[in-house]
Amino acid sequence: MSTDVITEPAGRTAAPPVAAPRRRPVRPLTVLVHVILVAAALIMLSPLVFGLFASVSPLDQILSRNGGILPRVWEWGTYLHAWTTANFSRYFVNSLIVTAVVVMLDTLVSSMTGYVLARRSLRGQRLVEGLYVGTLFVGLTTATLYPQYVIAQALGLDNLLGIALVQLAGIMLVHIFLIKAFVQGLGTEMEDAARVDGCGLFGTYWRIAFPMMRPILATTVILGFQASWNNYQVPLVFSLAEPDLRTLVVGVSALQYDAAEGMTPYNTVLAGANMALVPIVVIFIVLQRHFVRGWTDGSVKG
Repeated sequence: MSTDVITEPAGRTAAPPVAAPRRRPVRPLTVLVHVILVAAALIMLSPLVFGLFASVSPLDQILSRNGGILPRVWEWGTYLHAWTTANFSRYFVNSLIVTAVVVMLDTLVSSMTGYVLARRSLRGQRLVEGLYVGTLFVGLTTATLYPQYVIAQALGLDNLLGIALVQLAGIMLVHIFLIKAFVQGLGTEMEDAARVDGCGLFGTYWRIAFPMMRPILATTVILGFQASWNNYQVPLVFSLAEPDLRTLVVGVSALQYDAAEGMTPYNTVLAGANMALVPIVVIFIVLQRHFVRGWTDGSVKG
């Protein structure tokens, strides 16, 4: 029986041992920063946690000084009461309609306007941009809210569409400049090639530029959705004469005093407020990977 002896080839040396990676020492300053950040996060989340628990707590426990945070009895019926009896189902649908119209029109109009301002040198462009900036200081949804309501009423737009258009006027101005700055940071090679192939201005925008705007459009969608969904002044003015035009934010505010019970139903109010948070959280989770990139690119480039 023979045995094979494995020998190292001549001229080859054994590989040196690999040193174990060194662990970085934990600095006290790093630990302190993390502790501060965790504490700040807990402080910011505490009202949300309290609101969630209070929305399913009995009303007498909420009004009691020693009621505690955790509910003694979990009353999930407050959400059903808010959805049906308090007419939150109607307010929720109104908010969805208004916000959907605002986001769609804002995405289309802001992207087209920002693209033209970034890619074309128009006569009087500086004047137009100056007017845009000036309206930001005026505040279209505050100083001119009543005149806008009167005009909308005269045009027969004292409805959900009118609410959406008034909100849109105050939201899309910032988005136009964000998109303009983002487009100015993009290369023009693909657009030049499209124009050589006979593509017009709108075709170049729709087929080439619009898909490349995805990060900044995700940012404007989140910002526009949040601004429209949480808007209080415009729906309040439009719904003073027509309560069925209330959005969810206005409905939650109107429910703070219940004449039938003689006291504020805080648990039902908090249930409605929690329902109002759900769409914003969902939109942010879906688009969060584009949000930071679009915001930073739109703010820095240009």
